[in-house]
Amino acid sequence: MNQVSIVTCNTYNLIEVKKAIEIAIKKSDFPDVHGKKVLLKPNILSDAAPDKAITTHPSILKAVIQIVKEKGAQKIYVGDSPSIQKKGFKPVKSEIYQVCKEEDIEWVDFTINPILKEIPIANQKITVANLLDDIDLSISLSKFKTHEFMYLTGSVKNMFGLVPNLKKSAQHVRHPSRGSFAKLICGLLTITKTAYTIMDAVVGMEGPGPGNGSPRKVGKIIAGNDPLAVDIAQATMMGYDPMQMPIIKCGLENQITSIASIEDIEYPLFNANDLIIKDYKRVGSKHSGGLEENSESEYLSRPTPQFDDDKCIHCKKCINICPANALSYLDEKVKIDDSKCIRCYCCHEVCPADAIAIAH
Repeated sequence: MNQVSIVTCNTYNLIEVKKAIEIAIKKSDFPDVHGKKVLLKPNILSDAAPDKAITTHPSILKAVIQIVKEKGAQKIYVGDSPSIQKKGFKPVKSEIYQVCKEEDIEWVDFTINPILKEIPIANQKITVANLLDDIDLSISLSKFKTHEFMYLTGSVKNMFGLVPNLKKSAQHVRHPSRGSFAKLICGLLTITKTAYTIMDAVVGMEGPGPGNGSPRKVGKIIAGNDPLAVDIAQATMMGYDPMQMPIIKCGLENQITSIASIEDIEYPLFNANDLIIKDYKRVGSKHSGGLEENSESEYLSRPTPQFDDDKCIHCKKCINICPANALSYLDEKVKIDDSKCIRCYCCHEVCPADAIAIAH
């Protein structure tokens, strides 16, 4: 079935969240988890407090853990790897780790003994968490957010977190265009055993996401067994043309999905086309993207990041993550070499002080 369930949920109260998710999974094809080893993959771009809307809310994770337990899973794991991560990382500020402790669930460090896997579509090998060889299936617990580079981040891109720490940013050098990067993300999804996705859209992020946008009340939970279909619903609700989103376009073209077109999606509850948020602060224009996104030189037309010296807290995270070595620190200021910058906006993603802007 190609069903995407959209359920109203206006609070992060655990009872209400669990009730909404249970309604959603009854109206779409939730996988049989009985006796299975299941990975729950939240979005932890950075370990930020829940009210920042940067991460999947801990009550979403807690509710899903309880549901999967009740359905008889043999083993449940929770894991993610932020862009800048050291071994032993635990998501404490986001309260994800506390939920794992409370529910007696193993938190997995993806940086320990990662393995190489062949990635279809992108035709390359990439380092991923070794847990992929042990689990039976994964469930993407994504977040309803905009994204400066890919316009939106959702259920498909959430699984990029299985690539540990700085090995993610290094891929931007190999895939500088949006079209090429979309191939990597879509190819990666095919090896992650993603059987279902639940998107936290109770409070989403608008504006310059995925880390420096503003929280925006959406009041919904979106779920389905096809992560690309869920992302199409998200794009529609944000006011984008889904076919102009590089990952969605690439996913449909390369048949990583159970649907042949956007029209194949069934909405048993709310229809995404009736839930368009007209004043949602999007990245780029309403349509964005463009069919020329596959050009390897496309990145040269994108704006370079702008650094605000007054806001900068000198943490140097931007310098540490830059895959092109385009940033340096001189006279207590971050300097950018425009000739090296590939406009991947990794620096913008990790800046904790909102000191980096992308001019559109």
